[in-house]
Amino acid sequence: MILFKMVRYHQKKYPSYIPLHLEEVAGHFDVRRVFPTLPYSLHTEYSYGKRTFQSELIQKYPEIVRANQDGIPQLWKNEVWAESFAAFLMELTKNMPAPSVIEIHPPFHDYVGSMREFIEIYQVFETQIKSRWQETDILIENRCGSRYRGGRFLISTAPQIKELCAWIESEHLKLRIAFDIPQLYTAHQVTPKRSYEICALLEELKEIRQYIGGVHIWGKRTSHSRRISHCGDLNTYFNNDMQLKAAFLDSLGRLFSDNQVRNLVLEVNSHSEDLCSIIEDLNKAGVSYV
Repeated sequence: MILFKMVRYHQKKYPSYIPLHLEEVAGHFDVRRVFPTLPYSLHTEYSYGKRTFQSELIQKYPEIVRANQDGIPQLWKNEVWAESFAAFLMELTKNMPAPSVIEIHPPFHDYVGSMREFIEIYQVFETQIKSRWQETDILIENRCGSRYRGGRFLISTAPQIKELCAWIESEHLKLRIAFDIPQLYTAHQVTPKRSYEICALLEELKEIRQYIGGVHIWGKRTSHSRRISHCGDLNTYFNNDMQLKAAFLDSLGRLFSDNQVRNLVLEVNSHSEDLCSIIEDLNKAGVSYV
């Protein structure tokens, strides 16, 4: 069976038959406080654009404030940064229940040059978090796309995800993957002309699916000759090619038909109708919600 636990995203309206046990809460470096109404997944700094670093909270952590290029945070700069990051998250959620999930993001390759180096830095963070919140899951999202100009994200492509999973296994880490499917396709420059990769990439990751703890899906829509991310549904994402969408959904089903429960975040910033359209497509693929 394909089993997902839906994570409420923003204020979108979901069909009444879908249980909402978790909500996504922003925890980037300009956030001062969090206000969850459900058990929550803390979506931490993702380093797309500039931050101000002006809050009293973030000013307590000078190593984080210093680690930026033109205002864009440089994640996982060193072990002191990792310690500061854990402390920042604990202070941000002070007087709140522990987060059910902490979602983190990879560094850029111009200052963290290898997966080994990242793992050594990350382990400091995991030790700190697990000493406080033993039951909190830590997921890392594959990323592609930023206004940062110094380097590329260290974890973007299928081979990089698989390399990370090899390190997770060898080091016995608690870390799992928040698998952002559209960002994987962007990293591999998948276009309608290279549509064969839509299914091939998901098949390639089947060998490491036990390390995938969460899934992100969202649409794209063309507006004024530009493709707008996080808008639209799967129809607009696949340019209304129904055969290609069906092949994607079939591959998604084969990847996750293992009875493992995973978090699902539908990162749709457009209308709730687009979100519901994606849900309808997932239902046709055999998804069940727990």
